[in-house]
Parts: sequence; C-alpha cells; structure tokens
Amino acid sequence: MNIFTQLKTIENLTGNEHSIIDFVLQHPDEFLHLKTKDICERCFVSTPTLYRLCEKLGLSGVSEFKVKVSYSIQNYIEDNLDFDFDFPIKPNQTHHQIMTGMMEDYKQTLLSTFNLFDLDQLLFSVNAMKRAEKIDIYTSAGNLHFAENFQFQMQEIGIEINVPKEEYSQRLTASYSNEQHLAIVISFGGRGLLVERIIRCLKENRTPILLISSTEDFEIKKCADYHLYLCSTENHYHKLSSFSTRLSLLYILDVLFLCFFSKDYEQNLKNKLTYYQKIRRYDY
Repeated sequence: MNIFTQLKTIENLTGNEHSIIDFVLQHPDEFLHLKTKDICERCFVSTPTLYRLCEKLGLSGVSEFKVKVSYSIQNYIEDNLDFDFDFPIKPNQTHHQIMTGMMEDYKQTLLSTFNLFDLDQLLFSVNAMKRAEKIDIYTSAGNLHFAENFQFQMQEIGIEINVPKEEYSQRLTASYSNEQHLAIVISFGGRGLLVERIIRCLKENRTPILLISSTEDFEIKKCADYHLYLCSTENHYHKLSSFSTRLSLLYILDVLFLCFFSKDYEQNLKNKLTYYQKIRRYDY
C-alpha cells in the first residue's frame, strides 16, 4: 500500500501521532529534508512518539519512513488532483470534454486503487483462494455483473465460482458454508441488513472472508480475514453514476484473477487453450 494511503487509513492512533501524519500529508517534501529532532519540534511531539508511529506503520524507523515517502510522493501528488469523481462532467460540455473527463476519472480511479493495494493482503487473499474447496461471492445490484465476469474468467481455467444472486440463495449458501469455503464479500460501505446477516452467518460457520470494500470505517470490517480496498472517492448517493467504483472493482477482481493464474501459469494457460480447442472441435 502507498505510504500516504496507509497514513490516511491507519486506525487507533493518539492525538500526537495524528499530528505527525497531518504534517507528512501536508508537507511531504519538508518531512524528507528534516532531521528527526526537527520533525518532532515541528509537530510538538517527543522522539519516542515518532518511533511508535513508525512501529505501527510496520517500519523499522524514521529512515525507512522517509524512503517510503520519497518512493510514493509522485503517486500521492497525482492521486490528490482536484478532480470531482461524483460529477466528472459539467453542463454544456462538448463531446471531447466529456471524453476527457471520463478518461481523467478512470486514470485517477486506477491510481487510487493501485495505491490502496496492500501486497501482503493481496498475497494472503490469493493463497486463500488456492486453499479453498469452494469460492462463493456475495454482492448485489450492479456489482453482480462484475462478480459474474470474474466467475467466467475462473471458469475458463477450470475453477468453479458460485455467485448466488437472490437474497434467499445468498442466505442459504452462507448457511451451509464452512471452513473449506472462501467467501468474497463485495460491499462499498457495509450497508444493508443482508450483508450484516451473511457476515454473521459466515463467521458462525468459520468461513474465511475476503472483504472488498471502501476505506470507510464500519462494523463488519472487523469480521474480515482479508481486506482489499476500492477507490473510495465517490459519494454513495450524490453522483452521476458509479463510474469510479465500478472500474475500481473490475481492476481488483482482474488483479485477483491474474495473481491466481500466475500461481500455476503454464498449467492454467494449457487448461484454457485446451478447453477452447475442444469447444471449436464440436462447432463443425
């Protein structure tokens, strides 16, 4: 995960630790050039506070903190352009301006989603997919189409994915799920009674849960075993359409598919080509 994104999403911090984070986010260049003592003076905190924050971030110390900031600063600047994700086009724009607005929306969405990826969480998620005897995807509305596309991609390499659509089917699937299943739950903000009921049932059955959601803080996040984040810049209701959220979900699912595929690249490629050769054989 991009260090700036990590700074924005990390939880359970003290007031002094928040002061350091605010300084880094607002003055990243200055942070890179200040000594540890000077950083603490600027933030009105003690040196141990700064090192405790480094520890919470999984860093060995201030030097590694600076390396991470230096490496990620360009993406952070690009990812913080003043772009309106909810209304990427304005009244009376030309077709060319509309095309440009959508291209910028997609560009910023992909960059933001990329910055939100935690490589450890991605690795754990793919390994959980490999271990699972069955994979079930729980989602609703427009996200169902993306779940079905992922289902089709996996089917092309011989892996069956279950995507129950109706509420009863989802609740029934969750009720007989067990430790050998993997549940992929897609929910932007954990809204709705159905998501909560399904999560509770899955936890009771000890089914591992991969949650794909926004960075918003909501209760069911604590139930997830693995977590991947959607680009979270769109308002849930006040917007033209879910342009950014849809693209972000497609990107995450495609990355999951490709990482799974790469675990056994040659065999998966052979499987896919063999299946399509058999399909073509019976076309005549």
